Amino acid sequence: MKKIVKLAGIDLSKEEMYSKKLLRAGIKLNTPPVCNWACPYCYASSPELQKNLKEEDYIRYKDANWHLKMFKWVKELKKVGLKAITINGMFEPLTSPKLKEVINFVYEENLAITLVTNGVLLTDELIEFLKSKKVSILTKLNVPIVEKDSPLYNDVIEIQKQMTGLKGNAEKIYEDQKNMIKKLIAYGFNKCENPDTSYLGIETVICKLNINYIPELIRQCRELNIYSHAEVIKLQGYAKNFEEYQLTDLELKKLFEEVQERDIKEGYEFWEAKPPYIGGTCYQNLMRIDLHDNGDIYPCPGIDLKLGNLEEESILSILNNKNLQVIRQLEDLIEGDCKTCEQFKNRSCYGGCRGTVFQTLKNKGYGTYEALVGSDPSCWRVKKILDK
Repeated sequence: MKKIVKLAGIDLSKEEMYSKKLLRAGIKLNTPPVCNWACPYCYASSPELQKNLKEEDYIRYKDANWHLKMFKWVKELKKVGLKAITINGMFEPLTSPKLKEVINFVYEENLAITLVTNGVLLTDELIEFLKSKKVSILTKLNVPIVEKDSPLYNDVIEIQKQMTGLKGNAEKIYEDQKNMIKKLIAYGFNKCENPDTSYLGIETVICKLNINYIPELIRQCRELNIYSHAEVIKLQGYAKNFEEYQLTDLELKKLFEEVQERDIKEGYEFWEAKPPYIGGTCYQNLMRIDLHDNGDIYPCPGIDLKLGNLEEESILSILNNKNLQVIRQLEDLIEGDCKTCEQFKNRSCYGGCRGTVFQTLKNKGYGTYEALVGSDPSCWRVKKILDK
């Protein structure tokens, strides 16, 4: 039985995740609120952001010592159990000149490191640095790797261009991304001390544009020993400008089951078909928080609900925040069809994507509590989101 590759880092048991301790933090580097891509699925950007930016908003270092404060905060998180860091920016993290300093610090603190990046700004020198620090790279590709003589080529390059939001030559945009991934493979990022893990992952957002190409992309990742993180699009941030890219639960069911069937046929371990990831489960809300460069703490990127600020209160106080307690006690509090679902009850699922639930119910005008405890509407098993 072949294992489905995981991204290198901390290997947590289900019991550890359900202990509700703080084990992982996402840290947002101090980047300007603009990106070298303009992805139509982006959760971070506001639908009106580009129109409202002022010149001073582009200044990276309003607080020149933000990274020193970040180091202090990470040490505080480590005292309560932190084992791993995911590094991104409010936008592209490679635009932060302090990136190396942050990675060096996290490495010296003996914390597992994942870097989330579109990869456009990766140089040979930076790639070698990341490899020396055992950084796992989660980069972006929304279509399969195909060569120019493929009958799919013209369609694939146009989809990748649309999903980056870039202007310019579609072939160049696609080839640059493809070649960057091939370079990471050449540097050995898809190999690891543990044969069931990889230092290279490809993050893919599933939407109307690329749904037909997802199975082939995942197949390629399996063959190349690359972690595949194919996730359902959320109606959040900049994605609110592109509602036509959203998918129905039945479209998702068909896709997930198609990939599941092929994995079984090719000898991979069994996995339950369920959102938000193909071949995986999101337990992040049980043991993760997101730390922004100004000290603000959020549950995760999908739940834009501020829990507190480390400049103003301790991490222990924030971990006792009533909203975070709700998020971590869904076994007692969840409403809707998830409550009676066997996958939820046997802990093979923690209510789908809590970010999708939060965004869906907030967009419909529900209050914070309802948005935290509802069932995931992107799951085809869910007909009732709330109890009433």
